[in-house]
Amino acid sequence: MRDGFEALYRAQYEAVHRFATRRLSGPGVDDIVASTFELAWRKLPDDHPQPVGWLIRTASNLVKAELRRQARERRALRDADIMDAPDDESSELDTLDRLLGQLPQAQREILRLAYWDGLTAAQIAVVLGCSEQAAWKRISRAKAALRAAWPTDPIDGEEAETYASERDGR
Repeated sequence: MRDGFEALYRAQYEAVHRFATRRLSGPGVDDIVASTFELAWRKLPDDHPQPVGWLIRTASNLVKAELRRQARERRALRDADIMDAPDDESSELDTLDRLLGQLPQAQREILRLAYWDGLTAAQIAVVLGCSEQAAWKRISRAKAALRAAWPTDPIDGEEAETYASERDGR
C-alpha cells in the first residue's frame, strides 16, 4: 500500500472530504479526513478490492464517533439551558431534511451514500458490509419510503381526469 498510497490519497481525498462534510459541520471534518487516511496508511491491505469503500466506511465510523461526542456535548448544554430553539423555515430542502430525519437510520445512510456521496452499489456494499444486490435492494426500498413520505398536492377532479387520460394514452 505504501507505493500506491499517494495515488490513492490524491484520487480519493475529495470523495472522503465530501462524505465527511455532508455529515459534519465545522473544523472536525479535516480531522476526520486526516484520521481516515492515517488509518488507511496503517491498516488498508494493498490488495483490497474496494479501497474507496474501505475509506468511506472508515470515515463513516469516525464521523459516527464524532457525532456521538457532539450529541453528548449538546445534551450537556441543553441540560444547562444554554441551547437555542431551532428555526422553523419551510422549503423543499427543509422538507427533504425533515423526511430524511423520519426515515430509519439505515435508509437515511444508504440514500446519502448513493446520492450525496455518489458511490456505486459495489462501493456501498463494501461500506455496509453486504452484497451488491442487497445494496441495490436497500437503495430501492429507501427511495420508495422517501417517495411515500413526500407530501403531494391534492389534484382536483378535472385535473385528475386529465392526468389519468394522459397517463393511459387516451
